[in-house]
Amino acid sequence: MAKAQSIWSKADNFLTTTRKIIVNVFTGLILVVLTFAIIGGIGSAFTTETKIETENKILWFKPVGVVVDNINQSSSSLDLLLSNSANIQQHKLTDLIDVLNHASEDDSLAAVYLNVTELEMYYASAFELADAIRNIKNNGKRVIAYGENFTNNSYLISSQANEVILNEYGGISSFGFSRKRQYVKDLYENIKINYHVFVAGDFKTAPEPYTRTTMSEEDKIAWKDFADPLWKKMTQLLENGRNLTSGTVQNYGDNFWELSQVEPEISQIALEKGLVDQVMNVEEFRYWLFNEFPNEDEDTSQFPDSISIYDYLSTIDKEQSSSNNKIAIINVEGSITTGESDFGIAGSTTIVNNIQKAIKDKSVKAIVLRVNSPGGGVYASELITNSLNEFKETGRPIVSSMGDIAASGGVWVTTLSDEIWAKNETLTGSIGVWGVLPTFENIYEWAGVNVDGISSTDAGNWDPRYPMPDNVRKAIQSSIDYVYEDFVTKVSENREMPYEEVHAVAKGRIWSGERAIQLGLVDKIGNLDDAIESAANISNIEDYQVISYKKELDPFEVYISTIIDNIGLNIKLDNNLKRIYDFFGQGYDFIKNDKDVNVVSYCFECEYFLSK
Repeated sequence: MAKAQSIWSKADNFLTTTRKIIVNVFTGLILVVLTFAIIGGIGSAFTTETKIETENKILWFKPVGVVVDNINQSSSSLDLLLSNSANIQQHKLTDLIDVLNHASEDDSLAAVYLNVTELEMYYASAFELADAIRNIKNNGKRVIAYGENFTNNSYLISSQANEVILNEYGGISSFGFSRKRQYVKDLYENIKINYHVFVAGDFKTAPEPYTRTTMSEEDKIAWKDFADPLWKKMTQLLENGRNLTSGTVQNYGDNFWELSQVEPEISQIALEKGLVDQVMNVEEFRYWLFNEFPNEDEDTSQFPDSISIYDYLSTIDKEQSSSNNKIAIINVEGSITTGESDFGIAGSTTIVNNIQKAIKDKSVKAIVLRVNSPGGGVYASELITNSLNEFKETGRPIVSSMGDIAASGGVWVTTLSDEIWAKNETLTGSIGVWGVLPTFENIYEWAGVNVDGISSTDAGNWDPRYPMPDNVRKAIQSSIDYVYEDFVTKVSENREMPYEEVHAVAKGRIWSGERAIQLGLVDKIGNLDDAIESAANISNIEDYQVISYKKELDPFEVYISTIIDNIGLNIKLDNNLKRIYDFFGQGYDFIKNDKDVNVVSYCFECEYFLSK
């Protein structure tokens, strides 16, 4: 016994010592980091602001990352320290557009260098950026586009430049739009999991992978009707931008594999087809650019004198209204769920809190609901809608602005809007509901495990380890149908359309913004600025300021965020460790977000098709 106690005593001493070492090391790291942060802050306090010169410089437009409506910073201190979601560079679409629009009128700039091959975005954003580039060119300013590998979106934007230059080892993968999905019905049957799918809406095809082995005709029809007009518009813009004959882009995509057998250097195919003007490696491009725009040092090893996107943005004088009248932008960006907002997540807690701030602030005369979401949970969507209803009951208007995608739950949250705006290329609709519930009776039977017991009620007697009884199946389907009817009713009342008329264009089917306005689901075509101006007109105000709300961080999160910003702290994780961290983080978020919700959340989301 004494020996056993000794072992445990030694183990305890070892763990205590280890714990002290870890705590001391971490505390030391924080103190060191804090010291540098303070020093950096003191240094910046004595630094005088210098004017950023733009004369005869090239605007270096090379954003890397993701285009978003609103930059979301992680609410997790651990995420901030480990640079999880913080690693993803986010660029506000409005910032990028402001930079390009200002550059088009700026005579001090020598030219614009454009490289968007590492910028991810949806199609509506790409069309808007392409329009801005075309405007610069039409105003007489030279735009030079360079790229390593062009996708649909990056080539669409780049094609509007004066010159398009391709890396010699690059290519253009402008093969049109593709919707490919993995159908897992047979897989789950093989591993003995029985997925029960409940759907309301003939075109609500999101859960098809659980029930089919191939794409349904409904899915083909819906996506073809959406993609074909979009592809036609894109090819026209590509060919107009490059002064190509009609059909060139389609021919390139249809015959690429045959062409590449004859000419394996695919950059040369793009050159021969007139898709690009020149093919160069990086060194050749640098020399070429130097000859076109020599730098002050006359150093051929350096690129020309340039100014970055955000340095240039800082030179733009934006008129800030001092009016007491405010229009509040409420962002719904990402998958709609309960909890806090984060990158790719429209958290109802964050959004509702922002709406409540607008309700309490009497100087807020209107809300512009900016929606960029594929949908999400019914419960979370309704929480947002309920809060919007509180605002509307105060007599103030709500105007919705749809971004790249506002489908399913993204439509649900707009159903109280006085006016709905969308872009032509916006993916909207998908008014439908679905739910999935797995049962595991086949696994238990295969493994020879029997499940038995008693329950005080018949309802509590069934669980997913048993086959699903018919009465349970009917009850869940009834609930799904009820939510769908409620969804259609909300749209019907908002749009002042008969229920049957809305139902006819609902059924889970997707529409472009251009088509949605014809069907009566959208009021006007325009961007966020158009929606803001309209909100001001509805509110009968001429002078106003636009405000948006940022997610509040707790003091420790502010502290960590400040440290990271001041000294550029970035703790890199081993890839395997990062995967583990992400896995557990997602699991934690799921539990955290739904722990207080004692209901089944039916997810109604819409998948966006992939760009080649």
